[in-house]
Amino acid sequence: MKRLRIIVSVSIGIILVISVLILWLLKTNGITEFDEEKNQYQPLVSKEDERTPEFEKGLAIFLNDCAKCHVTKNKLHNYLDGVVKEYGEQFVAMFITKQDSLIENKNDLAIAIKREWGNNGNSHNFNYSDKELSNLIEYLK
Repeated sequence: MKRLRIIVSVSIGIILVISVLILWLLKTNGITEFDEEKNQYQPLVSKEDERTPEFEKGLAIFLNDCAKCHVTKNKLHNYLDGVVKEYGEQFVAMFITKQDSLIENKNDLAIAIKREWGNNGNSHNFNYSDKELSNLIEYLK
């Protein structure tokens, strides 16, 4: 019985030491779960990106509508990087707003893109104003 008390006491002591050490490490690295302020997710943008008002509006649209499925610019494995330069603004605009129509009309490029990325069941058929679409494309550039 005395041996069991010693084992339990030592175990509790070790757990307390480990807990204090973990809390100290979290606090030292600025990580606390007690912060009331929640940080908003902000995508990485490169230093070369020009932060125009159009870029910022496009960023907001991207975060609201696109970031659910797509990673943001300049991250590892970002297949959106350079998409506007590669396919052109007009095609990207059509792909974002009328993907189903492109597929139904057997647009080879749209079909190839869908096939390359697993032909997901979800489509891009967003209903943006011309200005919103222009801002989004500005962000994607």
